[in-house]
Amino acid sequence: MSLSLYDLLKRDIRKMVLGISKYEKGNIYPLIVEEVEKYVIELVLQEVSYNYFRAAQVLGISRSTLYQKIKLLKIDGKGSFTKDFEPKFEIDKFQEL
Repeated sequence: MSLSLYDLLKRDIRKMVLGISKYEKGNIYPLIVEEVEKYVIELVLQEVSYNYFRAAQVLGISRSTLYQKIKLLKIDGKGSFTKDFEPKFEIDKFQEL
């Protein structure tokens, strides 16, 4: 039985939230959103062989927005996606999107 993206995120984000020290305050929402967004953009770029036009289409954003996100999230948009990249929380794999 394959898990939905929601179920995967629910499980793994829960682990992340529970792992945060009680002394850490705030910023969990932007941290999670940034990590997920960076990972999705890197995966899409890799899948479309770093064709920015196609990546923007797949992501449903403009190319200028894609360029801004690549710069903001410090993504290497030149095609050197590292296989050892891991988000700060683990997701086994997306079985169905």
